[in-house]
Amino acid sequence: MIEEVMQKISEAEIILIGIGEEFEIKKEDIINNQRYSGVIDKCENDKQIIPYIEKSFYEKSNEECILQRKNCYMQLEELIRDKNYFIVSLCMDGLIHTADFNENRIVEPCGSFKMLQCSDKCTSDLYDIDTAFSKQIDEFIDGSIKGEDLICPVCPKCGKPLVFNNILAENYAEEGYLEKWQLYTKWLQGTVNRNLCILELGVGMRFPTVIRWPFEKVAYFNQKASFIRVHSKLYQVAEEIKDKSIKIQASPLDFLKELSN
Repeated sequence: MIEEVMQKISEAEIILIGIGEEFEIKKEDIINNQRYSGVIDKCENDKQIIPYIEKSFYEKSNEECILQRKNCYMQLEELIRDKNYFIVSLCMDGLIHTADFNENRIVEPCGSFKMLQCSDKCTSDLYDIDTAFSKQIDEFIDGSIKGEDLICPVCPKCGKPLVFNNILAENYAEEGYLEKWQLYTKWLQGTVNRNLCILELGVGMRFPTVIRWPFEKVAYFNQKASFIRVHSKLYQVAEEIKDKSIKIQASPLDFLKELSN
């Protein structure tokens, strides 16, 4: 099976990759971390701070779950770096950016923990996180300041709290990813009847209209496409594309590790 997958990737002229929920850092990974879970417990009365703690975990923790995913992204990048590719990712943890992918070939429709937006979406403008506040978060995690000393950022236009620009925002500003989505749809138009390999890694049914169903449709209409679906449970494929598909019941993380050996 691994040899067949490697052959499909090697022979492909174009590669479309979907990365799903099974690649994402789980809440339990943070909760089970002694350092970070203790800090989160202190935020019980100020839940606005918790996402900043999570961002710190994604960026600064050396937990095995973080290192494992970073390695997998690097392995994936090595596999496709010489190909014409595009990646659609549902993950919000930002770990995909630690590998040397072409940033113009990644779209994250669920958003991320990179930019901030107005919680009321009084504007679609996005904002960088103030470095002084990031330093305060580090000091809070280290225990050198208390939660009440933190001054969370607010919208410069309406004064409401700023939140991360992702689907966890009550009024998600989708403008944050639409420019990349337009690049993706234009790129996708150029894959018609070309030797296309579609590789789906850990994509379940959380947002099937973003990756799972559209990818199957692309595979169905492209006569030269091959389709590879890797998932620990939901590895089945549509009847219409089963003859051009490889379905693999496995963790996508374990699969990439085996693929790179």
